[in-house]
Amino acid sequence: MLILLLWTACLPLTQTAVLAQTAPEELRKAARNPFANVIKLPFDEDFTFNQGPYERNANSLMIEPVIPLSITEDWLLVTRVVATALAYQPNAAKSGGTTGTGDTTVSFFLSPAHTGKLIWGVGPAILMPTATSNQLGAGKWGVGPTGAVLVEPEWGSAGVLVQNIWSVAGGSYRSPVNQMQLEPMFSYNLPRGWYLTSSPTIIADWTQPSSKRWLVPIGGGPGRSFKIGKQAVDSNLTFYWNAVQPENLFSPKWQLCLEFTFLFPIPKHSRTPNH
Repeated sequence: MLILLLWTACLPLTQTAVLAQTAPEELRKAARNPFANVIKLPFDEDFTFNQGPYERNANSLMIEPVIPLSITEDWLLVTRVVATALAYQPNAAKSGGTTGTGDTTVSFFLSPAHTGKLIWGVGPAILMPTATSNQLGAGKWGVGPTGAVLVEPEWGSAGVLVQNIWSVAGGSYRSPVNQMQLEPMFSYNLPRGWYLTSSPTIIADWTQPSSKRWLVPIGGGPGRSFKIGKQAVDSNLTFYWNAVQPENLFSPKWQLCLEFTFLFPIPKHSRTPNH
């Protein structure tokens, strides 16, 4: 996994001049499109607040590279990795907690290379038990379907990404996994590469009773696509209130998400939109 992340970061470094000539509005569009013809390297720092009986806080740093590859003239294979590089989970006490890496999910999307008004991709998702502690991961291997759809009207973009993973192997003493993640994606364009966005992660744990099953955040925040020298980047800051949350000790009330994404061009086989 480390090799994949390093390859993602280093492969396009000699190509940054291509995106350096791109307007902020086009960078913004590419950043919001999960199947755009750019390699993305997002760093996502998530903070959760007022968790557990002592109202404690947790945080995690996730690295989420997205790599589109042309497999034929008509189809792309888009690989998305969500790796929890560093996480802190407090104990259900006044002090103490666990720090380490979390689990990793790898998703593969088969997507048309030539897009119209509707952009879409479907494929499998794989859960890998890479967490260094029982408190930071499920301890299970898992698989399931995933898919995403997106439309891009003139005012911005709207779409959704969904996956459901079932455990297939792992420690017999660990609880089974049957979890859905639903990620609505919405952005509204503003001048000079700015935008408003909302992309909460809604979670349903089907192994739990209805009172402990759902986590539904509501909120959003501002973002902007811009360049630092010749390097294209996108960044946004969003704040969510967990309007529906599981009735358990570790369910947080608030979330703060800071995302910073490096954008790199693909040297060949760029996607050609159809209009």
